[in-house]
Amino acid sequence: MRLDYLELCGFRGFRERQRVDFGPGFTVICGRNGVGKSTLCDAVEFALTGQIDKYLVDKAAKESLDDYVWWRGEGQPEAHFVTVGFRADDGSAFAVTRSRETGADRDAARIEAMLCVPGAKPERALQQVCRTSIIRDEWIAALSLDLTETQRFELVRAALGAIEGPDYAAKAREVLSAAEGTHNAAAHAYEEARARLTAALTDLEETRDVALKAGDIAAALSSLDGLTAAGGQDLGSRVSAARQALAGRRLGLGEMGRVADEVRAVTALRDTVAGPDFRAGRDAAAVAAAEAEAAVREARHALEAAEARLRREQETDALAASLAILVDHGSRVGLHDDRCPLCRAPQGASEFETGLAAARERLAARHSGVPEARAELAAARTRHEAAAEILRETEAAVLRFASAEAELSAREEALSAELVRRSLDGKLAHDAGALDAAVQAERSRLIDLERSILTLEASQAVERVTDLEAHVEALRVEADAAGDRLARVRTAVTTARTLDRTVRRTNAEIIDERLAVISPLLNELYQRLRPHSEWRTIDYGIRGDVKRFLSLRVGNGLNPQFVFSSGQRRAAGLAFLLSVHLSRPWCTWRTLMLDDPVQHIDDFRALHLVEVLSALQRSGRQIVCAVEDPSLAELLCRRLISEPMAPGRRHDLDLVSGGGASVTRSTDIAPAMAGVLGRTRDLSAAG
Repeated sequence: MRLDYLELCGFRGFRERQRVDFGPGFTVICGRNGVGKSTLCDAVEFALTGQIDKYLVDKAAKESLDDYVWWRGEGQPEAHFVTVGFRADDGSAFAVTRSRETGADRDAARIEAMLCVPGAKPERALQQVCRTSIIRDEWIAALSLDLTETQRFELVRAALGAIEGPDYAAKAREVLSAAEGTHNAAAHAYEEARARLTAALTDLEETRDVALKAGDIAAALSSLDGLTAAGGQDLGSRVSAARQALAGRRLGLGEMGRVADEVRAVTALRDTVAGPDFRAGRDAAAVAAAEAEAAVREARHALEAAEARLRREQETDALAASLAILVDHGSRVGLHDDRCPLCRAPQGASEFETGLAAARERLAARHSGVPEARAELAAARTRHEAAAEILRETEAAVLRFASAEAELSAREEALSAELVRRSLDGKLAHDAGALDAAVQAERSRLIDLERSILTLEASQAVERVTDLEAHVEALRVEADAAGDRLARVRTAVTTARTLDRTVRRTNAEIIDERLAVISPLLNELYQRLRPHSEWRTIDYGIRGDVKRFLSLRVGNGLNPQFVFSSGQRRAAGLAFLLSVHLSRPWCTWRTLMLDDPVQHIDDFRALHLVEVLSALQRSGRQIVCAVEDPSLAELLCRRLISEPMAPGRRHDLDLVSGGGASVTRSTDIAPAMAGVLGRTRDLSAAG
């Protein structure tokens, strides 16, 4: 199974609809950073799994990776979808389409059936297919040398696929789960049996205590008959009725105590209200209130008079101001035809001047009364407010005395009603001592009633003790049986856990044998990529029993994760991931996708990587490699052999107007001419 084509629209950096046809032999994708090379790998993975697994963090700043799967730039795409097509060796084809609106058109089981060998695929098969078929720039070190030894073992184990034959590990887990479920049920049953036994023992002890308090039953019955009504012929009914009566009368006794407290409080309030000090205070408050009310009326009259005087003085000032304006106007205008310009009376010049002078003197001599009127008004308002405050205080004092009298009346009425409700003499409302005596007498009667009930209950307790002892013995046998079953189930759980560990250990040994296939492949790829000039081989080691560890070592037992440089670690990581890719017996997809694998790798090792890819392509693998350097792209197109039945293809990507990525040029790589070098040698010899 090989990649046939990829079609996408509105996906990440691709706004417009694009179709990328892959060469059956190889495809080289070239473009600078940010033009969509990695997005093509993302699209293949997203179409198959519905997710993009290359990010270590998928949520940040209240956003998630899902918010950035589809186009977010300017303009609106015509659609949002990704389609990846595959073609088998027999020419049959199938495709998977995943859109923003409807999701995938095929379920995961159908996709796994097309890409995986039935019965041999690992768990989360599609994720393992993408992780081992798409070698990303971000994963080269992260999924090889930078993994923990446990994670590295799990990666290789998943690449090898499931163990063929019966899944004894799953069956062992089922047995263990069933044993643990039975153990939990048995433990619960044991705890319930113990709880029932404990409750029965407690009841037995209480019954024995009651039996020890047995006294004169005849006297108790006589006391019971005298204090309660008959509750039936049998003793149990009579005792039950007495218990109910005792509870009710205890409640009534408590309420009688509260009534006695209220009688004492009302008596104290009555004495206070009837006392000479209260009456004298009430009368004094009434007199003070009347005097304060009269003072308020007098202050109000004075305030109104001051307000009237202020208005008169303000009106007089306004008239004087108008007169001054008229005098000033007449002085400026002068006589007109020997007449006064103000009153039109005939006057001579001297007489007119004399009149103006007299008016000015009168205006100058006039004294304004407004300031005095305002001061008088302020003083009157202050006196009124003080009188009003005194009135409020005296009225509050009168109200307090009236409230006390009203409270006494209300409480006396409520107390009388409560005494009537309890069938008590109304005179007790004025006699707290007599009510206390009645409360004490009722308390003594209740003590006698409870003592009689205890005596009668003791006569029944003797029979109950015998019954409870037999019941306790039966419950003890039941609890012992539950404990024995719990012990047997615990033994079964221990056996199941031992079986589970044994099966897991056996599976691990089988995996160890299968891992032996990877070791020579890893060494050959390591030697071809040559991460280190002196350490020509790399070894792996597996340790652990149930939890397994896979370590890598070079030289004299050194860890390449800590001694290799960044470029050397990537070269060794490529060797590891390529060996994992080639060791998948369960996957029918024979396409290797590499996303910019030469980052941080020098030209020497990049050339070796090209030769390794060429060898893999010649062995029948379809190679899809995305690079940034056009020269490297040209080299790949020359070294990856394009054959008539498996030609190669090159796609160049760039950004177009509007900011979207696009395939700007697609080139079919012509197959190399067979026998060219041989014919050249023949021509040279003939010349």
